Amino acid sequence: MTGPGMAAHVGARTVTEEAVEARVTALRRGPLASRLPRPGTADARNLRRWVVQLLTYEAVVEDAAASMGLTAEQSCRRGEFSLSSALGTGGVTAAVLASLPVATAVYDRITADITVAPSEVRAYYDRNRDQHPGPYDTSRPAITEELRRAAADRHFTLWLERRHATTVTLHPGFEHPADPRHADATHRH
Repeated sequence: MTGPGMAAHVGARTVTEEAVEARVTALRRGPLASRLPRPGTADARNLRRWVVQLLTYEAVVEDAAASMGLTAEQSCRRGEFSLSSALGTGGVTAAVLASLPVATAVYDRITADITVAPSEVRAYYDRNRDQHPGPYDTSRPAITEELRRAAADRHFTLWLERRHATTVTLHPGFEHPADPRHADATHRH
């Protein structure tokens, strides 16, 4: 199904313009409203495009959770991802982890097998003695977890981006904010 009122498709799911406008309205009524661009500006149109990105990424995660049989209650770290902690992953992935409870369950499943080699932990310790002045054996568990978390964040972000690229179709006017095909493309990576 295509046509007016459609912002994107995620597999068989449709993201409607109405859903986009509802999310933008919610943002404009939220605590960060004063930081949002004025309606009718190029930046406001890019805000809508970013909201479409968020909605489509959320749909990708929801579909993955359904196919894996996961619920928000199955997350090992349910409630751990605040916006500030999710920002370590960056971009839309951070927003999805902060806004969609089931995303942490999907994150946990996708990253369950991520490990860090002991040689990487030792090399990190040796390079960062200013941050870890204590003995290696004392610092090793915290460093291992820090490096494992960073590797898991990268792994999940890449998984999510690949899945998004293969399942999402954006409709004209709802392209990524950096897409050079629209006149408002001022966002650069």
